[in-house]
Amino acid sequence: MKALALILVLAMMLSGCNNLNDLRPVDPGTEIPEIAVKVVKAKFPKAEELVFKPILADKIWEVKLKSDAERYSSLVDYGKMWETFKILPNDIPSPLPEMVNRSAFGGGKLSGYTTSYYATTTPNKLIYNYKGEDYSFEWTGLGATGGPGAATFDPSIYRITTYEVNDLPVFVKDSLQKIPNLEFTVGYTWVRMDDSRKYYVMGRQKNTDRMETITMLFDDNGKLRWSSLAFSHPAAPNNSNLDSIPPPITAYLEGMPELVGYEYVWKVVNNVQGLTSYYIKVRKGITSECEIYFDKDFNVINKKFFVRDI
Repeated sequence: MKALALILVLAMMLSGCNNLNDLRPVDPGTEIPEIAVKVVKAKFPKAEELVFKPILADKIWEVKLKSDAERYSSLVDYGKMWETFKILPNDIPSPLPEMVNRSAFGGGKLSGYTTSYYATTTPNKLIYNYKGEDYSFEWTGLGATGGPGAATFDPSIYRITTYEVNDLPVFVKDSLQKIPNLEFTVGYTWVRMDDSRKYYVMGRQKNTDRMETITMLFDDNGKLRWSSLAFSHPAAPNNSNLDSIPPPITAYLEGMPELVGYEYVWKVVNNVQGLTSYYIKVRKGITSECEIYFDKDFNVINKKFFVRDI
């Protein structure tokens, strides 16, 4: 069975009893650790119709469940549940599509509305199908019109943080060890809507009399695709340093009709350990922004959209 295939665990009812021992995986070759099931049952004693999906092999699972006629989606490991959302599939607030359609990135379809239930990083999460691609859509706050104040959408449905390099794939650790005097600080596993992974890793390296932060982005084949010294944390680069935009980047941006009339917010180029990488952020009007990571060959490594209410 593929590592990311769904694993269905059925709660079998015997004489009105719903004990942990009654939980059996459909695929006898695939085993869900009993302790992970117990974590779910501790939070949701009446949980039934549990569906587990591996997120990080043998460490973290996504679980979907039913409890008291409501449905939930959550992450679970051996000791806790988090990112727990209540699923409200037929109750998308009308201000959401209205806000998106006022931005440069309208015309897509929102679905899968969920709202925060326990230990989440965003109050609300949906799926936004935009130009044939699914994005994880997160929104928060109220704007001037009473609708959502701001929203982001990108291909990553989960961004799992670790401060232990051993929690990341071996190829990440091996790559870091090849960089002289590099100290690992934090890593993020980007779990994408298509079940692929990217690994966003940060480290510190001493350069003469100062420490520099190196940011790296690996694909799930173990290849280092992007790196930069311009980011002090995952959200904000320092000042732009790219005066002349390479023609392939210009061509890519001009090939996005929704960005016609854009202006640059950030233009960053870096060469770290011989790897050239680009980060571009553009704005269309006052409601819409898009950030794009380009590798040395100008392939798009990641793209994220930002919209806000007016």
